[in-house]
Amino acid sequence: MAASSIRSRASRRCRDDGGEEHVPLDLCRDPAENLLEILKNVAKQQGVSPTCKLAHLNNFVKLLCSVGLSEEKLGFTLEEIIICLRLALLHEAKEVRAAGLRALRHLISDSCTLEKVLYLQVDYLIARCIDIQQNNEGERTQALRLARKMITVSALLFPSSVTNSLIAVGNNGHNERDRLSRACVAIICELALKNPVVVAQAGGLSTILKSVTDCQLSRINEALITTILHLLNHPHTRQFVRSDVEFEQILAPYTDFHYRHNPDAEEGQSK
Repeated sequence: MAASSIRSRASRRCRDDGGEEHVPLDLCRDPAENLLEILKNVAKQQGVSPTCKLAHLNNFVKLLCSVGLSEEKLGFTLEEIIICLRLALLHEAKEVRAAGLRALRHLISDSCTLEKVLYLQVDYLIARCIDIQQNNEGERTQALRLARKMITVSALLFPSSVTNSLIAVGNNGHNERDRLSRACVAIICELALKNPVVVAQAGGLSTILKSVTDCQLSRINEALITTILHLLNHPHTRQFVRSDVEFEQILAPYTDFHYRHNPDAEEGQSK
């Protein structure tokens, strides 16, 4: 009996060759029991290693893909699930935070779910993951993928907190050699086409036009300018493009004799 118990525990939890903890998921088991074990380990503050939390968050995605988002089958309300997943975004390990963002991306499937995520103020944690140090590219990439999923589900509900973070990276990422700065600008362009109000209020249109002068790739510049022209082409979005702010910075290299791209640039560079 003792030997069988030991083998049972070993089969439930083992370590692979890479040293990462692996927690098997039995999809034949009651989904409510599986989710209870997952959320219990994700929510525990002590006694659960980061690799174990990572494994349980990955199991959550597998369970969600297998069962679907059904409160009756899962045995938990949507708000309870979001509250538990929200704790993963506060973990000290960047791998756990990245897995939490991935789990939320798979969870958000409709506008109702997105509304509950925003009601529980998870968007501020997403913005924090975008603004975090540049060496956490895996975590920040998952945050950007989650932002795109939010736009796909309902761009009109897209929060200003995440918009501000995207714009901040888009404005300063080029100077800091942030590899995700262009990805942020691309998301801003996508959001501007579907929800120009939130982008204009945060000054995102200036970010788009500033990126035109920063980038030397014609295909990227064409996409940036096309976004602005699309907004100008429609009367109900034309009002968001301010001629005294946005247009001046894109025309200044051609109209201002003393133009400098940045204060540190030498005068000869502008020629």
